Amino acid sequence: MNLTLVLSVLLCICCSSSKKIPSYITLCHRKDPNLGTCFQKAVEQIRPHMKDGIPELFIPPMSPLVLPQAGLDNGDNFKASFRNIEVYYVDEFRVDNLNVDLDNVIFDVAISFPRLRIKSQYNIDGKILILQLKGQGPADGNFTDVSGKLMVNGNIFTKKGKEYIDVKNAKLDLNLGKPVFKFENLFRENRELNEQTNKIVNENVVEIIDELRPIIDQTVTEFVFGVITRIFNRFSMDDLFIK
Repeated sequence: MNLTLVLSVLLCICCSSSKKIPSYITLCHRKDPNLGTCFQKAVEQIRPHMKDGIPELFIPPMSPLVLPQAGLDNGDNFKASFRNIEVYYVDEFRVDNLNVDLDNVIFDVAISFPRLRIKSQYNIDGKILILQLKGQGPADGNFTDVSGKLMVNGNIFTKKGKEYIDVKNAKLDLNLGKPVFKFENLFRENRELNEQTNKIVNENVVEIIDELRPIIDQTVTEFVFGVITRIFNRFSMDDLFIK
């Protein structure tokens, strides 16, 4: 999701006219042989302004980033939904690598977050490993050393005399590190059992994430693919990349 933010920022930089782009952003040119490096510099120019949001580039406030809902569902065994999600420290991200190959329509982004904190209202019902979980209430997750790689590829087609990008694939590889979670009200009035279950969850968090990885990867990838597709459907190549 955050990788989507970075790619969206890059595309907004390219597709906005000079009258609308904030003066602190250096424009990138389509034929620049170091296009990826130019984009990285532009992201760094934007970073200080992300905390409060950048309306000109459709970037919401990042302190915190507010998301209405998200969910995980692997069928009958486990279901979890999260509402009123607040993600902190998103603006501290680092773009570790960014390659743009317009001839083959490939975007390759590597990004990392030294820390993230995610607060939400959860509703969980299901079994993970040996844990039977059922409850709802406040959830708090603290992540360190989160990283991800996103590769997007597609092809170019012509519509009404203009060239557009048709996104074929968006492949996302996430490393969530070893987060620490706290779920309140897992066992309602049994505080001792609630604390013990949270302890077991955190002691086995790597295994739990591995168990849920197919759902997590699918959920995030579908979100990323949808956002990127909407961007490319809206703007032509000439809109997105200055000649």
